[in-house]
Amino acid sequence: MSEPYGQSGRILAGVVLVGLLIGCLIWAGATVGDLTETQYPDETDVTPEPAAYVGDEVTLGGYVVDTDPVVIATRASGYGRFTLVDANAQLRTDDAPLERGDRVTAFGTLEDDSTLVVERTITRESTETRYMILASALGGLWVVGRFVRHWRIDRTALAFVPRERSRNGRSDQGNGPRETGTQPAARANDSRADQPQTDGPRTDAYSDQGDRTAATGGEPCA
Repeated sequence: MSEPYGQSGRILAGVVLVGLLIGCLIWAGATVGDLTETQYPDETDVTPEPAAYVGDEVTLGGYVVDTDPVVIATRASGYGRFTLVDANAQLRTDDAPLERGDRVTAFGTLEDDSTLVVERTITRESTETRYMILASALGGLWVVGRFVRHWRIDRTALAFVPRERSRNGRSDQGNGPRETGTQPAARANDSRADQPQTDGPRTDAYSDQGDRTAATGGEPCA
């Protein structure tokens, strides 16, 4: 079956798809998203020298180490503590108040070198990130495995083609020509031709015996 557009059509389609992908990336990067995800100074910038960012809008992420008032530590060691003013009032992802150990990202104005007046707060369970990574990894491995099992690269046509199936249901891993239905039949005929011809002498013996019986009036000869 001939392809409607051939190899040049596949190359053109690939170029168009890559161009669309790059365009989507540029569009997504130019879209203004959540304030906690924009390019404001974050805890990596602010923690070493917070006095330099006093009065600026910043985004701080960390773990809650105290709840009255809400205090976060931007480092796992507990270093880089900031008090979040109105953190619970500005919480957008949960109605329950923050608790110790919660992962928090807060956007607001740095009032002094250890206080952030919060305008928006979001929280995320640590298990959510692990689940997302694990599910994505397993799904990706499953898709790759299915693709490799059922498809192969045809280097001549520069295309992915289905793997041929043998009679036992296994994928044909080789790239050689597939046997047609006439080849097994031809081999079967050859094997019959190679068998010793034992029917000829037996047929002649029965013919001679029949002739002798007829000559003696129907009585078999010894």
